[in-house]
Amino acid sequence: MSPWGVLLRMVPEVTAKLKGLGCRRLRWLVDGEVVYWALLVPEEADLEAHARFPGMPQCSLEGWLRELLERFEAGWPQARVVEILGVWPDRLERVVRVFPKGPGVSLSEECYADPSSG
Repeated sequence: MSPWGVLLRMVPEVTAKLKGLGCRRLRWLVDGEVVYWALLVPEEADLEAHARFPGMPQCSLEGWLRELLERFEAGWPQARVVEILGVWPDRLERVVRVFPKGPGVSLSEECYADPSSG
């Protein structure tokens, strides 16, 4: 399974960690390279307000993260290591990192997620 598949299965856990950390921006790394510098994380109230406009979809933070992961997967389908960092003015903190289980692991094999280290 690709790192994207692992992350998509972990959306509830990653969302809970984001809420717990209270970070407002995310940095995305794919295979060690920064692919998004400081993505603004919407607040639940902003997502609810957005959904009140006619024709706009109703979205939770979990749904927002899932949609974002699917877009990143489309842009970097061959990714081996994906890392999401919380960004504050004075520090970075790991939210989650997904990487192959062992040396020489192919993308079709299982990846390991490390959501708790930081």
